[in-house]
Amino acid sequence: MTSNHLAKTFILLSFAAGLLTGCDKDEQNTNNHLPVARFTIDIQRGDLNTIFNFDASSVADEEDPASALEVRWDWENDGTFDTEFSTDKLATHRYDTPGLYFPLLQVRDTKSMTDSTTKMLTVVTNLENLPPTRPIYTTPPDYQTYMELEVTFKWTCSDPEGDELSFDLWVGRSRATLAPVKTGISDYSIENGNIVYQTTFTFLDYSREYHWRIFARDTAGNYTAGHIWRFTTRPK
Repeated sequence: MTSNHLAKTFILLSFAAGLLTGCDKDEQNTNNHLPVARFTIDIQRGDLNTIFNFDASSVADEEDPASALEVRWDWENDGTFDTEFSTDKLATHRYDTPGLYFPLLQVRDTKSMTDSTTKMLTVVTNLENLPPTRPIYTTPPDYQTYMELEVTFKWTCSDPEGDELSFDLWVGRSRATLAPVKTGISDYSIENGNIVYQTTFTFLDYSREYHWRIFARDTAGNYTAGHIWRFTTRPK
């Protein structure tokens, strides 16, 4: 190979190396991280006159300052946002129906990447009425394995005023996907002189880990959440 050919080959290789280096640098410069959705509520329990104050000032992003991040709110978490995107991180809302709510915050960065998070709050008819005690589970045990697809859940619970109670069973394949699968549960039996509430639910998948949780509700609309437990169904 002549010296002229060697020179041309060296120039081409140098040019190609420069392109490759340039691509790596561009990719690093455009590697945008997801923002982090965070917010607080001044109170988690109110009545129909309560103005709830929401503060999303703690949203964050690795590339953008918090002041550049936009947020919007879905008060009922029904899939329809109730506000437009705004850099204003403070909001207020009053609910006109008693119930359990999971208001959702979505944050968007300057590259249109988003993140969402929710919190729980309760709207009751009478703030002087105390909520039920936390449900205490008796079966299935936490981390139980080889469960049949038909699972019986049992728990105990009481109310300070003796209000009639009903319960909701939430199930999910992870903590984040928990959702109600049975509501208005009131069946119970007497075991060793104690009221033990119960319900049965049939699952679809073998060798699958499930998370579950019981919510207790009284006649004033108070909700009390039980702990999140898990179990695994048996192999097929």
